[in-house]
Parts: sequence; C-alpha cells; structure tokens
Amino acid sequence: MPAFNVFNEKMDLLTSMEQEEIEPASITTITPADFVPESWPVQPGDYLVLHPRAWIAVLLLGQAPYEELDFAARSNAICLIGRMTTENIGVEHVVKNLISNPFIRHLVITGDEIAGHRPADALIKLKMHGINESRGIIEAAGARPVLKNILPAEAEHFRKQITVHDLTGCVDKNVIEKTILSLAEPRPEFFSHGLRVRLVDTIEASPAKRLHLDPAGYFVILADQGKTNPLHVEHYRNNGQLAHIVAGQDAATICSTLLEMKLVSRLDHAAYLGRELAKAEHSLATGTPYVQDRAQGETC
Repeated sequence: MPAFNVFNEKMDLLTSMEQEEIEPASITTITPADFVPESWPVQPGDYLVLHPRAWIAVLLLGQAPYEELDFAARSNAICLIGRMTTENIGVEHVVKNLISNPFIRHLVITGDEIAGHRPADALIKLKMHGINESRGIIEAAGARPVLKNILPAEAEHFRKQITVHDLTGCVDKNVIEKTILSLAEPRPEFFSHGLRVRLVDTIEASPAKRLHLDPAGYFVILADQGKTNPLHVEHYRNNGQLAHIVAGQDAATICSTLLEMKLVSRLDHAAYLGRELAKAEHSLATGTPYVQDRAQGETC
C-alpha cells in the first residue's frame, strides 16, 4: 500500500473518533410501483438519463464524450450514462443514485482509471468487500476512499442490488457494446425496493433582503479585451474616493490579491465580488459585453 494511503488511514482513524454518528433527515424505501422517474436521480452529477426504468447504468472514467457510446441511446436497456472522478464523494453520489432506483441491476465501468483517486477501484472494492467501521472502503487503493456520507445500510444495499462489470482500461467501443448487449437480454428482475437516504433537508435559497455596505469599500469591475491584464478593478472607499486599482489576467488572481490586501471584510461582499469577476472573465472569453450587476437587497 502506498505511504500516503497508510497516512490517510491513520488520519481517518483519528478523525473517526471525533466524528458524530450520522442521523439522517429521512430514510425512504422505494418499491418499483412507487418509483417516480421525474424525481430521480436523487443526486446532482454529470450524467445523461436515457430510460429511467431500464436496468443497466454505464459509468465513464475520464472525459470521454457521451457520444462515444451513441449505441447506448438505441438500447432500451440503458438507464443512464454518467461520469465519476473521485473515490469518495463521487462514489457516494453514484451509490445514492443507483440504489434509489430499484430497476437498476447492472453497472458497467469503462474507460481509463484516474491516477491517484482510482474511483473505479473504489466502486469495485466496495462491491467486493464493503466498508469498515470508519466507513473506509475495504482494500481500496485510492488516495482517500472514505464514504463519510454513506450509511452502512446504503453500502450493503448497493452490494446486494448492483452487479458491477469491470471494463476499466477498455476504450474499445465494440467490446463495450458487446458487454452491454449481453446484459440487455433477458431483462432481470427488479430489486425488491430502492433506498433513499437524505442526510439533511434541502434549503431553498432566497434573495437577500438587505444590502449591507462593506466598511472596506466597494468595487467597480471593468473588462478590457485588448489589454495585457484585461480585468481591471477599481476599489473605492464608501465616500466615493478612489483608493486602489488592481489589474490582472483572471478572476482567481484578482480575488486572491484583493483578499490579501484586506479590501473585503464581509462574506456576502466576497461572494458578490467572486461572482462578478467570474462573469467578467466569461465575457472576455466569449467576446460579449460585461455589465456589472448591483448587489442583492435594499440598502440599510
């Protein structure tokens, strides 16, 4: 086992001593009759849903375009095609989406494994061995294959419901298609029930009601396509006096500089500044005009 895996295991052991037990907001069993395609998948992610009541899910590693599996769109056996890049949160999202649909019985993993993270190995080892008391995937080789947001019941449900077909390293469309077609007939029995665990309730975002001026001042953002440093930020004191000018090539650099200069003192102002700089950067990349929006809320 690589040295960093040993280190991570020791750190996870220490942090697990302080970690509170998971108390989910809700646990729902979903029978095939209760399954509602419009409310699935339950986790956001990079995927393409084809036939929600079909029984095969395909997982792409890396950044291969979905079009490379164009044959899948012609098969009624394909439920969805998705991607995964990490051995922890990525695995958690895949597991939660698969087990909340009782019709899915097969998962085909294909593409080149992602070095370091090794998410395919994590899913395969989860199927083979499950998780330990610290919710680490047993014998997984990735950097940090720990499922902090998965209940043991979810892990076991995945192991019982889903058969994993490992085509890691395979990029041959013919081999992939042959494997998937071999699973298309006969149609397997759906699982007795799906399982959806919500750890926390979703809070619906709402606009700010009040605008609190930042004591450190405010900014005027300009985007000038022809300059070496096309992003141009003017910092004003709240009395309207110009205090600083910062210019740079990208939003991240300017944000970092403004924070280091302590020109932002409120979190809502920092969020607004980051959002506007990202918009300005996008305008430069697309050649569209940039117009700075006012901050949300009424001045108090």
